[in-house]
Amino acid sequence: MMLNWLFATTPDEVGIAWFDFFSIGHITFGIGVFLFFSFFYTIQTMRGITPYFSLLFVYICTFCILIVWELIENTLFVSLGIKFEGRLDSLQNILTDLIMGNFGGLCTWFLCYQIVEREKNIKAYYAFGLTGFAIWFIFFFILRFFTLT
Repeated sequence: MMLNWLFATTPDEVGIAWFDFFSIGHITFGIGVFLFFSFFYTIQTMRGITPYFSLLFVYICTFCILIVWELIENTLFVSLGIKFEGRLDSLQNILTDLIMGNFGGLCTWFLCYQIVEREKNIKAYYAFGLTGFAIWFIFFFILRFFTLT
């Protein structure tokens, strides 16, 4: 059986191919982490206080969490036997997961800049952010279903 090296279409290819359904989950994770850290930024903005840190700092925190997640996923989860298929991710899959997570974080950063900084509309930012999170989350489960069946 030949593995699909670009897109995982079977459970045997998950974590080995460049892209799998977890890649979409990493976009969702990047959005969620950025939304979480930007909450501390937007709450200061909402109160009329100059934030203690920038959106760049929020993005750096997001990126660091994504790296820590990959380390935990490929060390602790494997040793505990709770990693999907019980194997380490390939280097190309780890790289793709980091890129996809950063894509989610960067898109949310852009959204935060446009809506919070320019429009001063924090409610719209979180409405769009949480909607985007939910849509990617649903897309993740759809791809997961088709991969595992």
